[in-house]
Amino acid sequence: MKAPVMAKCDCIDRGLTRLFYNYGKFVSRWPSVFILISLIVAAALSVGIMFLKVDTDVIFLFTPDNSQARDDAVVVYDDFPTDYDEYTATRGNGTDDLAANIIIAPKAGDDVLAEDVFSEILRFDRELRNVSITNNNGMPLTYESLCAMSRGVCLDNPVLEILNRNVSYLKHVNLTYPFFEASNGESFFLGTTFGDVELGNNETILRAGLFALNYILQTTPLLEEEGMEWETEFESFVDNFESDAISVSFIHSHTLDSEVSLSTQSVIPLFSISYTLLFTFAITSCVMFDWVFSKPFLGFMGTISASLAVASSLGLLSYAGVNFNIVTSSMPFLIIGIGIDDMFIMLAAWRKTSPCDSVEERMGKAFSEAAVSITITSITDALAFGIGSINPLPAVRVFCLYTGVAVIFDYIFQITFFGACMALTGRREAANRHVWTLMKVKSPDEAPSTVYKFCCAGGLSEEQRRERTVGNCETGLMTFFKEYYGPFLMKPAVKFLTLLAFCAYLGGAIYGCLNVSEGLELKLLARSGSPAYDFFERQTDHFSTYGPFVSVVIQESLNYSDATVQQDLEALMEDFESSEYIHSSEYTEFWLRDFLKFLDAANVPASVRSDPDEFSRLLANQFLANPSFSRYSQDIIFEEGSNDTVIESSRFILTGDSLVTTNQQVQMMSEVRDKASEADITLTTFSPFFIVYEQYARIRSVTIQNLSIAVAAMFVVAFFLIPNIICSVVVALCIASIEVGIVGYMSLWDVRLDSISMINLILCIGFSVDFSAHITYSFLSGQEEYDGRHMLSIASQHAVMALYSLGMPILQGAISTIIAIIALNWSTSYIFVAFFKVMLLVMLFGILHSLVFLPVLLSSFGCCFCWSNEDIDRQDNNKVRVSSNGAQNNHRTPQVHNNAAFTPEV
Repeated sequence: MKAPVMAKCDCIDRGLTRLFYNYGKFVSRWPSVFILISLIVAAALSVGIMFLKVDTDVIFLFTPDNSQARDDAVVVYDDFPTDYDEYTATRGNGTDDLAANIIIAPKAGDDVLAEDVFSEILRFDRELRNVSITNNNGMPLTYESLCAMSRGVCLDNPVLEILNRNVSYLKHVNLTYPFFEASNGESFFLGTTFGDVELGNNETILRAGLFALNYILQTTPLLEEEGMEWETEFESFVDNFESDAISVSFIHSHTLDSEVSLSTQSVIPLFSISYTLLFTFAITSCVMFDWVFSKPFLGFMGTISASLAVASSLGLLSYAGVNFNIVTSSMPFLIIGIGIDDMFIMLAAWRKTSPCDSVEERMGKAFSEAAVSITITSITDALAFGIGSINPLPAVRVFCLYTGVAVIFDYIFQITFFGACMALTGRREAANRHVWTLMKVKSPDEAPSTVYKFCCAGGLSEEQRRERTVGNCETGLMTFFKEYYGPFLMKPAVKFLTLLAFCAYLGGAIYGCLNVSEGLELKLLARSGSPAYDFFERQTDHFSTYGPFVSVVIQESLNYSDATVQQDLEALMEDFESSEYIHSSEYTEFWLRDFLKFLDAANVPASVRSDPDEFSRLLANQFLANPSFSRYSQDIIFEEGSNDTVIESSRFILTGDSLVTTNQQVQMMSEVRDKASEADITLTTFSPFFIVYEQYARIRSVTIQNLSIAVAAMFVVAFFLIPNIICSVVVALCIASIEVGIVGYMSLWDVRLDSISMINLILCIGFSVDFSAHITYSFLSGQEEYDGRHMLSIASQHAVMALYSLGMPILQGAISTIIAIIALNWSTSYIFVAFFKVMLLVMLFGILHSLVFLPVLLSSFGCCFCWSNEDIDRQDNNKVRVSSNGAQNNHRTPQVHNNAAFTPEV
């Protein structure tokens, strides 16, 4: 009994094949028209690049659209605006404040309190305070003119204030950490001033490795322009500051925006390197030992075609007002690689046609196979990026939009501009013209001399064309896959080792997935080795013990004089302080706590304290008027018209505890918000850093959501365009395997799960389809007839011929993409280095699955598939053709036959 042929719903496939067969013939008749129209369209769209704008707002780019922190910021900043005349760090605007933040480290030794080091710190402070700018009225302004104030003077560093800016005081003052009590009873908090601290008895500082200085400016509309100009002068001052004792790392309010801009600019020379390498690779890959069949011109045109797609995408979206950003800077590298990949698929299809056919017929057959293949991959790639374009992170969304549009343009130019160039090359081949001189030459069989054969000969003789004795133009690499690599891979021992390697691959991937780090840290937005990068690294490693500060806003009008309300609020604060991520009550700032202590110290009787009017009078007239507690006036909002007797809302401030990792930061934010939502009163919790932490918190859920949607969509597309349910399932499983591998091994390669790697995971789905779908479909449908010298099972024959048909274009395409991105490895920006690392993993795992794992797995479980009568007869004939000594008794000329789906009826 013969096995039935596997049922396939291939109406779409056959329709596309017939359509592109006729379209390819049409292009071959009018190549010049297609080239001219393509160039005119690309030129018109490219003009839009003149309107391109680059978005460098880091907070906007890497913060989710529906950000709770942004909404909470409106509540806090509107009700509790920062008072720059009585500024405290716990009530500042964080990254929104105009400021210069500095961390100083000794160049020799490890103690900033050494006299020579501290002397240089004092010199740095003194010279910086003399840096001046000129305002619009021509008046010079120094830091003293622009600074945030505290008690009528510029906000000062507590240590410099304690030591009165005198290095000799170091011998007489024993600094304690984190609090220092001055002789006049004033308390100073040093927890955010020293880093890498070593303590002795009574918490006396024995040594400190780092010293922090903060210069806060008045961030008001009146002084904002001058403040930004001062920041620029500050950066110039630090760059030119020379010292043998200290090294200075710093940031200011616009440092990250500047770093992102510089990183974007730095990628331009890298793109030039990648383009040159790709240009060379594309040309050399199209050269053969035949001066007629060589196609270096097509390799050149392949890079031009991809370049037209990049320029058209940039121009069109610039016309539409879509701002460019640093993440989108990776798009040209990717699209050039994809374009070269498509070119290799087109050329592989052309080489499988017979050079004895007419140019029209060859173009029709090549397009019927290659254009369908490119259509499938372009749809899957564009769909993957389309799904990514609904991402809530603006940086990811814009990248996917630019890249998705570029993929569409690449597809259009491949089947128009490049197809027309291929037709012109076909005409040259048909006329037997030399690739460089375009002169007619003789075939190698007709060469009059060895020199002529080596330098000039190529193509076919008239007799070969007339007798049609040549089957196709397969390359040595195609032969290698069919005659050597494929049969070797199908050996039982090799299959067994390959299956073991696949299990090891999955084991390593799963281990990496369990240890993945999440979130794009701020330091990773700065260039490696820059002062900003060093600042964030030192801050994370040595200044994370105290902070960030979290405002908890009580949005209800409460009777704070009521003892029950006081007890409830105290219990609420203790609940917050019970978190392992929040410091104890010693570090919490709440006006009510200190006010009650103030009343206790003043022996105010309970009857007076419980009276709402007396409570409010003492609060406003005595407590807030005291300089030691005047900062609390920023934490209390009195109801308008109540004459400071009714408190409409108030807040208390918590201090984060040792938040080093992004997971700890996210956990702290989540716990604080959960406790606030569970409270009996309406609370709003906010820290300026929550806007950053939300990106960390959302990255996993957003990634899983996007990947799930994309995988489901790819399954549907694969089923309709590669019409076989088994093929679709195999493709989906292959996508899952590659995705798990990417996530796992990128974490082992120090790449985080962040917005950058999320982009790669999204586009990885499209590439996974490209790599796996055609190998699987070719295996199942048996597009090519195996005619080798090895006795193989039906499943192994199908696997070998799938490798023969698609191994070379898959390998060339992956190599071209790697070449396109390899220059990014030398970037100083984590964004581009991470993009390179993950894309390299995508390409390597794609090759590994399509050229190793998939053929072995499919052939090993070939018993699960049904084969046609022709397959069984072919296996019997193959056995007959192999003699007892292993020699092949087959004198037929090897020829590739397209199956019915790829042979349109004309």
